[in-house]
Amino acid sequence: MNTQRPTASVKRAVRRALRSEPVGEAVRAIAAIRGRGLVLVYHRVTQTEPSSFEVVPAVSSTLFRRQLEALADVGDIVPLETLLRDRDRHARPRFAITFDDDYVTHLADALPVLRALDARATFFLSGRALHRLGSYWFELLERLLVERGTDAVGRLLGSPTDRIDELIAVCERDPKLHGVLAKESVDDPRHLDRSQIETLSDAGMAIGFHTLHHEVLTRLDDEELDAAVTVGRSEIEAVVGRPVVHFAYPHGKADRRVADIVRNAGYDAAWTGHPRPMRRGDDRYLLGRWEPGRREVDDLLVETAIRLTRGGG
Repeated sequence: MNTQRPTASVKRAVRRALRSEPVGEAVRAIAAIRGRGLVLVYHRVTQTEPSSFEVVPAVSSTLFRRQLEALADVGDIVPLETLLRDRDRHARPRFAITFDDDYVTHLADALPVLRALDARATFFLSGRALHRLGSYWFELLERLLVERGTDAVGRLLGSPTDRIDELIAVCERDPKLHGVLAKESVDDPRHLDRSQIETLSDAGMAIGFHTLHHEVLTRLDDEELDAAVTVGRSEIEAVVGRPVVHFAYPHGKADRRVADIVRNAGYDAAWTGHPRPMRRGDDRYLLGRWEPGRREVDDLLVETAIRLTRGGG
């Protein structure tokens, strides 16, 4: 993997090109994306502006639409399966849109934008409502941060800090803290139920699996891993009426051992959180995705071009 980060001079050059030429021609010329495509991942698209105590990344529906319109101007938005199946050379860059987790906003706020732009997306779901499970731990953390602030939550978790990213990392490292969050926060799960998952599927959206409990898979032993990548999958398949063959690693984390177990479980491909493009010859079980976040269109196109040309970030 190429982990070299774009230099400031590269970014300045791209921005100058974007300003001096039509956006589409500039990105196509800069990207040189022969045989490459980029998979984007979103978590929440909402009608309201994201909270300052955000744990789960969110973008407004208006910004989401602007981002997709910009991508469609410079390239083609295609189903994830198309990008996976056809990695030959194309004249225009190609993009696939994906979502993680079970938020009802996928249906309420993201789907209307996708429909309006005639764009297909893949939703990697856990199916928590099908098992009557409560909120993800990171939802509980976010609610506590809104209610009490970072200092109080840091003390509660035994990690005095005012940085949200550090609190997230602490909870990722120590699953026992998830129980602390559950005891301190009023649970209010708002996840896609059976009929809502059916609606996404009936709208032409693809459904993948994201594990039922959203654990960091690299920390599990082989037996636990086997269970994590399979338990809950059949229930989603029963809802959508077809096999679920695509997998997204929780927290974007995987290694060779985890990838081999996912392959042995019968998945056709799996995606990490490494922000690199898809290219011919890539390992189908360690593919990359990039989260654009709340970038406005110019910055989105700059970063897109850089990632397609440099192969990662």
